[in-house]
Amino acid sequence: MQSLADLEAALQTPNKPFDQWQPQNCGQVPITIDAQGRWFYASSEIKREAMVKLFASVLCKEADSYFLKTPVEKMAITVIDVPFIIVDWRFEETEQGLALCCVDNLQRAWLVSAKQPLLLREFEGVSVPYLQLAHGLAARVSRNVYYQWAEIACSDEQGYYIESLAKRYYLA
Repeated sequence: MQSLADLEAALQTPNKPFDQWQPQNCGQVPITIDAQGRWFYASSEIKREAMVKLFASVLCKEADSYFLKTPVEKMAITVIDVPFIIVDWRFEETEQGLALCCVDNLQRAWLVSAKQPLLLREFEGVSVPYLQLAHGLAARVSRNVYYQWAEIACSDEQGYYIESLAKRYYLA
């Protein structure tokens, strides 16, 4: 059984030092991320996953705007809802208990924890769980994953929930 620190280290993608970078704002670039997490350049879908992962690695949200940010440039892009969708999940055993790991549409794994909690937000008129990520980013839980969680959810007086590391995250 691994420790929580080992699991976090294994799942962690290299973080960019966005807070240290103070690049010049270079305006808007015609990149859009639609509500299904698909990336488009000038209305043409970017199909190369490696290219999307590269862009995603320098994506951040400041105030209500999304940017591709490097040490020398900062370019605004359009995001319809959130940039990522949770498409799969699993539980991992740790010394601290079961940890819920979510997999996004770019095949990156994220640990549901106090640092990256599940929060409820409105999407298309329905309350939906979103995984809060670093740098102001979030990933919406797909309908398929939501229904899988609903099948195993526990309930209390507040509603239905799923647990990760002994903390309850409500699904509605």
